[in-house]
Amino acid sequence: MGFIFVLSYLGQKQKDSLVAKNLEKLGYSFQDNKLLKLALTHKSHSAVNNERLEFLGDSILSLYVSEKLFSSYSDLDEGTLTILKAGIVSRENLNKVAGKIGIATSIKLGKGETLKNNSILGNTLEALVGAVFLDSNFDTVKIFLDNIFGDDFLDIKDISHLKDPKSHLQEIVQKSYKSLPVYVTSNVSASTNIKKFEAVCTVKEAQLSSRGTGSNIKKAEQEAASEMLGLLSDE
Repeated sequence: MGFIFVLSYLGQKQKDSLVAKNLEKLGYSFQDNKLLKLALTHKSHSAVNNERLEFLGDSILSLYVSEKLFSSYSDLDEGTLTILKAGIVSRENLNKVAGKIGIATSIKLGKGETLKNNSILGNTLEALVGAVFLDSNFDTVKIFLDNIFGDDFLDIKDISHLKDPKSHLQEIVQKSYKSLPVYVTSNVSASTNIKKFEAVCTVKEAQLSSRGTGSNIKKAEQEAASEMLGLLSDE
């Protein structure tokens, strides 16, 4: 009986326990399990959810990656460092990392919501980073992130696979259609405290549109571009 099949028979408490054990293997054990549960709660499941932790984790992750690249690669210029950072914190890569550490089966989703929503896995990973920070400190978070992002810093000068989604999409659309993707962005914040933007990316020649959300316009457009890359690969 496969691992995923077995998980379908487990209760939420057992799933949370499995995630906690996975995190222990990666060098972190929660002191406050309520923070872990909150980090795994999507907004579709409850009004008390992980969006604030996601906001915090996004900032922590950005600082961690920036510091790591700056201190590890003194010979790279700002432009290259920016491309590398964008690739590592892209939604596509965060989804991949979240999948590797096994949190997908423990995310609490509302009725009708699925992980096919391109942003949920990566957003939950950011929330988890925020939770680890609140449960410990920045030095501990860095050790935890070293364990889960180590592969992204190997052979990092080969940046072809780490281009940010917007740049990658632009290259593909220019080559295939001799045109450019079009982005339309709007502010969809539910409150004045936490900003949220939505971007719609359209490739007219392919008759495709995608959406992305983020705490700023750039992040929303990058997520929409990442989603569009997935749509084009299915064509």
